[in-house]
Formats: sequence, C-alpha cells, structure tokens
Amino acid sequence: MYALYISIYVFIAISAAIALVLGVFTASRGVERFGSKGVMMVYLWLMMLAPALRIMTAPREYLTDADATLAGYTAISGPVTWALRLSTVAIVSVAGVVMLMALIRRQKLSGGTFLAVGLGAVFTTMLTSAGLGAKPAFIHQSLYTVLMLATLLVMPRIAPEQVAIQAKRVLAFLVIGSLVLAVIQPAHYVESGYVGIIPGFHYRLHGLAPHANSLAPLALLYLILAYWVRGKNPWHILGVVSAAAVLVLSQSKTIWLSALLIVFVIVVTRVSRQFGQELRSARIGWGTITTLSAYLGAGLMLLWMFSGEAGRVFHALMADSDVSTLTGRTDIWRVTLDTWRKSPWFGYGPKLWDLEFRITHGTLAAWHAHNQFLQALGEAGIVGLVSMLIYMAALIYYAVRFAGPTRGVTLALLLLILSRTMTEVPIRFSGVLDVGFFIQIVVFAVLVMLARQATAESKMIAAAPVKRAQLPQQA
Repeated sequence: MYALYISIYVFIAISAAIALVLGVFTASRGVERFGSKGVMMVYLWLMMLAPALRIMTAPREYLTDADATLAGYTAISGPVTWALRLSTVAIVSVAGVVMLMALIRRQKLSGGTFLAVGLGAVFTTMLTSAGLGAKPAFIHQSLYTVLMLATLLVMPRIAPEQVAIQAKRVLAFLVIGSLVLAVIQPAHYVESGYVGIIPGFHYRLHGLAPHANSLAPLALLYLILAYWVRGKNPWHILGVVSAAAVLVLSQSKTIWLSALLIVFVIVVTRVSRQFGQELRSARIGWGTITTLSAYLGAGLMLLWMFSGEAGRVFHALMADSDVSTLTGRTDIWRVTLDTWRKSPWFGYGPKLWDLEFRITHGTLAAWHAHNQFLQALGEAGIVGLVSMLIYMAALIYYAVRFAGPTRGVTLALLLLILSRTMTEVPIRFSGVLDVGFFIQIVVFAVLVMLARQATAESKMIAAAPVKRAQLPQQA
C-alpha cells in the first residue's frame, strides 16, 4: 500500500513537470510568433475575461447592496475557480517566458528607468512587509503583478497606441456586455432602489464588475483611450456610446468628478499649446480667450469652495464608496492608523484588511483602508509609504513629460488613478485578476512604451549626424 502511495505521488510529480515543460515551450513559441502585441493581448484579455465569468456565474441578486457584494465575491463554482486559476497560470507563464528570454538575450533597459526604480521600491516593500511586518505572511499572487509590470520594461518595444488599441477592445467587450446583460437579466446586474443624485432614477448598473465603483473607472478609461486613438468604424462609435452610458448608469459620483477633472486637464493642455503659439505671434485667438476664461472660472470656483454648498457636495462625493457613510470610512482610517502605530516601520503585513482582520475589528464591509496612503502605511509602514510615493512620483513624472505629445492623455490616465487615492486604493498589487490592476497595467504600459519610444528616437537623432559625417569617407 505504501508503495502504491509513493507511485501515485511520483506519477503526479512527473505529470506536473511534463505539463510545466510543455506549458513553457508553448508560451515561448507563442511569444516568439506573436511578439509583444500578443503578450499584451494575453495579459489584458485574461485579466478581464476570467473575473467577468466569475460575475456571470455567481448567484448575485441585488436585494441589498451588501448582500450582492458578498455573494459576488464568495459564491464561486468549481469550474469557474479552475478557470480563474488557469488564467493566472497562463498569464504568469507568459510573463515568466518573456522575462527569461530577456535575461538570455541580456536585454537592457531602454527607457522608463524611473518606473523601474519605483517598481523595485514596491517589490522591496513587499519583501519587508511579508517578513518584518507585525503579522508576517507570504502572498505569492502579489509577486505575479510585479513580474507582469517588469516584463513591460524588457520585452520588445511596441507603439504606445497599440497598448491603447488592445485595451479598447477588451473594455468595449466589458461595457457593451454589461449593458446587454443588464437588459437580459436586470436582477443580476442592476441594483434597484438606489438613491443617487439623478432625480427620479433609482437604478445603478454594476454590470460585469464586482461593484459599480469598479465598473465606472473602466468606462472612463475607454473614453480616454478612445479620445487618444480614434477609430473610423461603427464599433468605435458603439464603444464610445456604450462607455458613456455605463459611466452615467453606474452613478459613481467620484468617477464623475474625475471625468470633469480629466476634461478640464485635456482642454487646458490643448489650450496652453494654442495660447503659446498665439503669444509668439502676438495675436488673440480661441486659445487666449479660453485661457482668460479659465482664470476667471478658477477664481469663482475658489470663492465657491469656501461656501457651505461646497461642503455638502464634498460630503456626498466622499460617501460614494463600498462603505456607505463618511463616518464609516473614518472608522476604517482610525483602525488602520491604530494598527500602523504598533509596527510603524514595516506595518501590519500583507494581510491587512483580510477576512480575519475584518472580523477581529468588526468591519466586514471594508475590503481595504479606503485611502491609498493609509493602506500603504498600515500594510507596510513608513517603508511602504515611501516606496508608494516613489512609484507614484514615477507615474507623475512620465505623465507630465508626455502630456503634450499625447494631447493630455497621459495626464488623464494619471488623474484616473490619483483622483481615487483619497477614498479608494487604486494602486494595488494583490493579484493579477483585479479590475484596479487592469487599469494600472494599462497606464504603466502606455507610459513605459512612450518612454522607450522617446529613448529610441533620441538615439536615432544622436546617431544621425555620425552617419552623415561618415558618408563622404565611405564614398
């Protein structure tokens, strides 16, 4: 009997080894054949298809918001669980092959150095938090996210617009699918009885996302990318209309405010370039008129911010979250800070706000600290907060650097993340099959490819005079 058990274990081990070798071989052939564009397709499609399947098969009914959210996260069938696991394995396998090929070829960084430094700081924080936190724990899923982002720095360069095109296709599937399924099975995808700020409209679309506050940023991301890379076919128009409808129906007030800020930034970016041209040519045009109007509007806005109405609007926006009240969120912040004080340098550990932590502190409705900076501080201490600031500084640097060439798109993508840092945790590395990480990897990929493209162009310009000088000698 003992020999039988040993034989079974040996058979399983050999089968797993063969499957691993075949998987790596298949992934390597796929990467060689389809290149970086194929890698991005695998990343983005699997990151969204598997969670969408999870939502579609979960017995979610919007009787109450809390019940719906809990059911959507916990009730997963066996086949769907395996689909999620296989999706993660496929993504990690491709990422591992890309990194291995880069190491074999001794691929060096060619742009995006600051992003690499920020990513390295985050990785270091993961290790210190996991080993030196108040409650040490190793969560391997977080390493997969860092690996995926690292591959973008070393894999063969593609045009930044190609990242936008691939992401648009995935997002179009998500927003159009959310609307179609909301019509077919509204109890599963639409929350009724919701009291928002649209008069007489008491419905909220959650669609193919765990929550409306997760769906709305994806719709806004599509609109940003559609502004940058515009299509001429009916699918582009359908995607824009669907994304706009999802943005409205999700009733995410925080994302609405983000959308207004993004429109303002894009307009200012375009107007400032026009204003500069008019200033140099000493004439008055639409750029000058718009700039003066913006200054006047900013002054009026500053006066309004000191009014009581501004305070009421701020309270309403802050209340738009998975936690229903501002008071509830301040309780979460207080618990996070109290936890951090017990281990100020390295924090609680990566299991901050997991199920055990929520049960212990009686806050089952909170899945995180509902503040990016407090989450970093509570989870990884002062070291984690500093690392997060370095990573965010890298995003800000490249977003500002490439704002002009992209007509303000990089600033819009940055605002999509930063505008939610006060009430949510948009920058997370907890797992690859996550809506928030999908947005992050799209933004990271766009900035990396822009940086690498700029570096390549600089090298070509620097090498051009040398080649011209060598031509007469060769002749």
